Amino acid sequence: MTSDGHPSNEFWNHGRIANQAGQQTVHGDFHIHQNPSDDPSHLLSLLPTAPEAAFNAYDSRHDPTCLPGTRADLLKQIEIWADGSDDRHIFWLNGWAGTGKSTIARTVARRYHEQERLGASFFFSRDQENRRHAGKVFTSIATQLAKQNAVLKEHICKAVIEYRDIAHQSLRDQWTRLIFRPLSELEARPSKGLTIVIDALDECENETDVRGIIQLFAEAKALGKGRLRLFLTSRQETPIRLGFGEIPEDQYHDFVLHSISSFVVEQDLLTFFRHELNMDVSKQWPSEADMARLVERAGGLFIWAATACRFIKGGKRLARKRLASILDGDSVMKGSEKKLDEIYMMILVQSISGDYDDQDREELLELFREIVGSIVILFDPLPTAALVRLLDKPKEEVNQTLNDLHSVLEVPLDPGRPIRVVHRSFHDFLLSQERCTNVQLWVDEHKTHRDLFVRCIELMSASLKQDICELGRPGTRAAEMDETRMDEYLPGELRYACRYWVEHLRRSRVDLAGDGRVDAFIREHLLHWLEALGLMQAASEGVRMMTILQSLVTPDGNPELRALIHDARRFVLYNRWIIDEAPLQTYCSALIFAPQRSLTRRLFRREMAGWLCTLRETQKDWSSLLQTLEGHTDEVRAVTFSPDGQLLASASWDHTVRLWDAATGALRGSLEGHTEWVRAVTFSPDGQLLASASSDYMVRLWDAVTGALRGSLEGHTDTVWAVTFSPNGQLLASASWDHTVRLWDAATGALRGSLEGHTGGVRAVIFSPNGQFLASASDDHTVRLWDAATGALRGNLEGHTDRVRAVIFSPDGQLVASASYDETARLWDAATGALRGSLEGHTDTVWAVTFSPNGQLLASASRDQTVRLWDAATGALRGSLEGHTDTVWAVAFSPDGQLLASASDDHTVRLWDAVTGALWGSLEGHTDTVWAVTFSPDGQLLASASDDHTVRLWDAATGALRGSLEGHTDTVWAVIFSPNGQLLASASWDNTVRLWDAATGVLRGSLEGHTGGVNAVTFSPNGQLLASASRDHTARLWDAATGALRGSLEGHTEWVRAVTFSPDGQLLASASRDQTVRLWDAATGALRGSLDGHTEWVRAVTFSPDGQLLASASRDHTVRLWDIKKKKALYKIPTNGYIKELSFSADGSHLITDTGLINISRFSLSAGQSHLQSPSCLMVKGDWVVRDMQDILWLPSEYRATCAAVHENRLVIGHASGQVSFIEIDISHMAFTGRP
Repeated sequence: MTSDGHPSNEFWNHGRIANQAGQQTVHGDFHIHQNPSDDPSHLLSLLPTAPEAAFNAYDSRHDPTCLPGTRADLLKQIEIWADGSDDRHIFWLNGWAGTGKSTIARTVARRYHEQERLGASFFFSRDQENRRHAGKVFTSIATQLAKQNAVLKEHICKAVIEYRDIAHQSLRDQWTRLIFRPLSELEARPSKGLTIVIDALDECENETDVRGIIQLFAEAKALGKGRLRLFLTSRQETPIRLGFGEIPEDQYHDFVLHSISSFVVEQDLLTFFRHELNMDVSKQWPSEADMARLVERAGGLFIWAATACRFIKGGKRLARKRLASILDGDSVMKGSEKKLDEIYMMILVQSISGDYDDQDREELLELFREIVGSIVILFDPLPTAALVRLLDKPKEEVNQTLNDLHSVLEVPLDPGRPIRVVHRSFHDFLLSQERCTNVQLWVDEHKTHRDLFVRCIELMSASLKQDICELGRPGTRAAEMDETRMDEYLPGELRYACRYWVEHLRRSRVDLAGDGRVDAFIREHLLHWLEALGLMQAASEGVRMMTILQSLVTPDGNPELRALIHDARRFVLYNRWIIDEAPLQTYCSALIFAPQRSLTRRLFRREMAGWLCTLRETQKDWSSLLQTLEGHTDEVRAVTFSPDGQLLASASWDHTVRLWDAATGALRGSLEGHTEWVRAVTFSPDGQLLASASSDYMVRLWDAVTGALRGSLEGHTDTVWAVTFSPNGQLLASASWDHTVRLWDAATGALRGSLEGHTGGVRAVIFSPNGQFLASASDDHTVRLWDAATGALRGNLEGHTDRVRAVIFSPDGQLVASASYDETARLWDAATGALRGSLEGHTDTVWAVTFSPNGQLLASASRDQTVRLWDAATGALRGSLEGHTDTVWAVAFSPDGQLLASASDDHTVRLWDAVTGALWGSLEGHTDTVWAVTFSPDGQLLASASDDHTVRLWDAATGALRGSLEGHTDTVWAVIFSPNGQLLASASWDNTVRLWDAATGVLRGSLEGHTGGVNAVTFSPNGQLLASASRDHTARLWDAATGALRGSLEGHTEWVRAVTFSPDGQLLASASRDQTVRLWDAATGALRGSLDGHTEWVRAVTFSPDGQLLASASRDHTVRLWDIKKKKALYKIPTNGYIKELSFSADGSHLITDTGLINISRFSLSAGQSHLQSPSCLMVKGDWVVRDMQDILWLPSEYRATCAAVHENRLVIGHASGQVSFIEIDISHMAFTGRP
């Protein structure tokens, strides 16, 4: 939400298009599922739009257009402009409230619609959720454009296919990909261009978005003269004036509506009154004199005229009396606002006039304040039926209260359509005690908010429940919900209550600490509420609402409630993405992976999915990690906060910069343009610009608001490693592998100087806080200090014993910190260059250092996968933040010092609590990545193999550690039990296979002979033989009892990745990086055949249960089925990705892979198998635990699998952190019964 409580950019999760049910088409040998979203019409229907914002929307069917003969000169001017004779492609019609801007906009839209020249229209309105923000502006325009032009439709649909998450991207990306590019790709300019009409831009609630839209529209000039015209209306609000002030004056026509000659306006008003009030021609009523007096009283305001006419005509038999009351009013009142107040007061007084005693009148006034007050206070208008249910009032009372207010309220005959205030000025009048001078009619804003807050709480408490929409399946995506079901189970008033109850509370001034309603609601319905928000795709709003609640409880007000809200906020913040994606995971993934001491987990343990028995174990408490931001498709190399702390920018090797909402973690935009890795990113001090540095030798400047490219700075002759703004924002410094630092003018992009002297690549550069100095860090092992004004060298800081990776000044400029490949960070005196301290503790390269805003902490990021916090004054270690599973490249504090962001090679950005610096409580076990887990044949033991050179044995029932098998001197890649469960074999990159006693953990033997690391190991079905696969290009056969070598199987020309025995033990199959599978006689070691055909590494191989087929999986993204007897390929099955694990189901009808099940029953050599059903199968597939091809449990990033093993209803997952997770599932409780 924005500061006033309204939602900011709302982005619909369009990335789920691929999850829709597909239709089958035959592709080669195999059935490939294709998505119906390939159909253009279906693609357009999936773009989030606001159909009610179009000029001809059904709800706006009674909104007027200009009467014939009125606004003639202005409409002619607009026509000349739109026809292309004017070089200015934007027409900005602006003026005071009530001067008729929207009526003119509707007239222009209607005229060009009838001429088939209207490209699109979008009428903003503060009174409607989808029309008050910019989230659906460009998607709505794109959809309308596509319907207007078949060629545009093709280009727009192509963009949707290419950018599946377009609705999540920035306004800049949506404009460019959905509108600008499709229009620019039209081969020929139409004889008369298209016009887009945007009305009431001032009612778009986010000022930054308003300015951004104007700047983006300015780019339409590049489409060429006459191709696109943009007609905009608004009040003269400051953000809009500033927006137009930022674009050249020759691009827009500025027309001030209220500057039109008063004579012309009065004539138009007279025409309007004659049209609207010509009800009794025979009696010549109203008279021309009456008309003239009405024109005079209108004071040039068309909204006054429209309101007066509605009031008069609504009186029917009392119309004459009403006209008289208007004409006899206080004529002394001056000014547009006073004139409106006068007529509003008259209408309200008449609405409650009648022969009532004092008690009845007070009851009527109370109803008025409650019903009408709610209508004007609501953040989103509701239909009569929903309003009745929200307020819990009889329908008759609501209707009777509104009967005489149709002149100020739009009350549709259809009870399913929302009641709206005719004009915003009525809202302002009713809530102002200065303007609404009748205290009995004045609406107390705080009291009305309090009443609405109470009703929202009562409604949600009575209605919300687990699986409210009867979805049944825990992995059901919110995007699969249809509107009919949503309206049935989450009707409008309940959706309203879920979205706005906190904002009503905030504006009510209720003492939260002393009001027990919120405490009771959270304890009973928190998860139900989060589920509902997820169904509405509004979990990000849940984060904002919990943040508001937290701010409303003072530390000493109600400690228990404060602790509960704090925990609930952590819960929704950590699980925001999955709640929006699959809301029922609120009761599955969100609960089971919550810390053991989480208040939310304890409160709602009873609501955890019944089939989810245990997870041993999660961390004890919430860690410093707040949430993980996922979206980049390659390593993230840099991260930084905007100066106001609202945005987070990340730079990646996927060639993009991404902008995130720092409060909620939602993606705000993706900046594309670099053609190589992006290595650094930084905001200008005022937050308006963003600079990025890349391996394409370029520095790029972006508009941080719109995402528009502002400039490309060329000159470096090698990779640009770093970029930084001077404190005043006037200079930009860049550091490059070409051994130089360059200074640029940030406004013009002109080169101001090149600082030379380093003898190695320069990896980092930073200005001192006062802007007088510049520090650079280099591969020549030094840090250099320069005079920023003259470029003169001021000092050379020596001491590191390896390349210096990063450098930074403390906030007060007195210290300089540097990070190096020598595994240390160093602190230097900035004035003298003296070494103040060497911070040791990291076990690998330190890539980045940064000071907290108050200068008391220093954070360092390292290749050892940790972030460390140090005391900047003493150099003492204050904490180690662990959780990343790969190199941490960058680290940044938020401006308030409360958050710490880190960017890693694990493709994630992580947010930590910088105040507590709490260390993750890790499970007892491995200290590095777990590469393999396997169950013993009886399911009682589990073995795991790790990068930490050990094998560990676990009790599969309790998760308790049974033993650590040590002896290997390098990574252990594979581990397997013998068929009788008595032996355990492990394969390591130390070139050995080791045999262990599974019961005692005692080493039984070390099988040596390989000259390269051992990748895989397996027992024969009878347990007598052991086969190993190695990087030395061989497979070896060993006697499992004695450890004696039985044979070396040579022939492969590359690493052997996998080996497996046939079910009868007579054959051994080996898979290699040489793109082949080889078959060997297990008894003699003789080569029985080579299966050729794959075009990339073969990663996995397996025999069918009957031994007739062999399946192999390769990096060429295929699985191949081979006939063992004929030694030839039967089928080539394309796959969606690189399959690393492969096995047959027990009946041979399916292949079980780490990416899902593949039905191969139609390829079976055995008869009668085509009717077989999919096997009951539990597996890990990407981010999900899957059973029977259904997603059932989402895995947060910390719990993603590096390997997994299944035994009956138990699933064990190994993680990159070294942890091992045990998940037990009660299959008997998995009969999901959601309504179809």
